[in-house]
Amino acid sequence: MRDLRPAGWVIRTNLDRPSLQPDQLYLEEVGAPVWEREHRAAGLRQIGAKTRRYVYERDRHMCRRCGVGAAEAYPGEPDSHARLTLGHVNPHASGSGAHAENLITECARCNELVRNLTGVQMDSAQVWERVKALPRRSKQELLEWMEADGRPVKPIDQAWGMYRQLPAALRDEMRQGLRDLLES
Repeated sequence: MRDLRPAGWVIRTNLDRPSLQPDQLYLEEVGAPVWEREHRAAGLRQIGAKTRRYVYERDRHMCRRCGVGAAEAYPGEPDSHARLTLGHVNPHASGSGAHAENLITECARCNELVRNLTGVQMDSAQVWERVKALPRRSKQELLEWMEADGRPVKPIDQAWGMYRQLPAALRDEMRQGLRDLLES
């Protein structure tokens, strides 16, 4: 599916369409015929597993745009859960590569919103107005994040993000293991 999406194929999962079962897919739109030689390269922008894992871990299994974690419900939407994907900092259509420095972790919702945008979504004046409206303590904390080029995440948050990436059966095992550990 990852190879087909860049070629214009729109394939939905149960995370996009709640009516689908976890093992079902819904083909919403057929893209370029990647089996034909002239369209083959359109679907071959595959990101290697090592790079994908590195970017997810670097970004702490959270969307860098909105902050939602893997499989977490969106704020105010308990029935809508985040599916993480990788997005390009500089659009692939502009000739950028699929290397870790040009990739960020995004939820599918944020990825869809910025897919065809170039440049910044908000201008600096809009961002500055929001920053100025923060209380002094929040401004100081934001400055620390800016200087570190990242928001510090506690070890418990990192463990939670990694746990949410596990398949359901392994999450069940881990939950029981933690219960047993706490009871002993």
